[in-house]
Amino acid sequence: MTAVSTDVDANAVAAAQSELWDLETLAGARRLGDWMYEQFAPLARGRVVEVGAGIGTFSERMLAAGTVDDALLIEPEEPCVARLQERFGADPRVSVSRDLIPGSPALEAWAGTVDFLLCQNVLEHIADERAAARAMADALAPGGALGLLVPAHPRLFGNLDRRFGHERRYTREHLRAVVEDAGLEVERLYSFNMLGVAGWLVNRNRRNPSIDARSLKAYELLLPPFRALERRRTPPFGLSLVVHARRPPSSCAG
Repeated sequence: MTAVSTDVDANAVAAAQSELWDLETLAGARRLGDWMYEQFAPLARGRVVEVGAGIGTFSERMLAAGTVDDALLIEPEEPCVARLQERFGADPRVSVSRDLIPGSPALEAWAGTVDFLLCQNVLEHIADERAAARAMADALAPGGALGLLVPAHPRLFGNLDRRFGHERRYTREHLRAVVEDAGLEVERLYSFNMLGVAGWLVNRNRRNPSIDARSLKAYELLLPPFRALERRRTPPFGLSLVVHARRPPSSCAG
């Protein structure tokens, strides 16, 4: 029993360290990070929550904008929590909680008070996605906004998704149903990051797929014209789907 427990613990630590490495690699892709945050920047104000805050790549952007009064950063992985506390521990606006969604006591304590909740590349990891969406919706104040970014197109599902622990990729119809079933009104739902599809296709069925620094550097060099194009016109497809949804005024979300 001890040996099995040790092996499980070692595997968990290795997985957490691998995730930390991936997040640090992605954090170096500044253009991609800025572009992703741009999708939600107008909503980030007042009392905010980030579900799956990682190492704070997007938390930093929200806090730097000067429109956030209080921020709750929810992250289940201990190495990431340590990094969040290191980065934001001195900021009186910030609370960090090592919780899972659904069932987060920290999020439940903020029920009905949140102006904006950001959840990027997290919902696809959660087996009970509908319970997670309801928990996030319940946290919102009347009129509060939810920003979601999830991987698109089930046909793209492959080894890279499995390595990242994805339960699914999303269609527009499925994502809309999850959000609306949580009691929220969808304001925008659109495809995002058409350029990323090609790289994902190359990687998805490799035996040991990864997003390495060299690939991200090439992506960053190619990004500006694609970003400009998507600003002018929403693409017909993309690597991700983006949702802006809102809790109706004077209503219960869940």
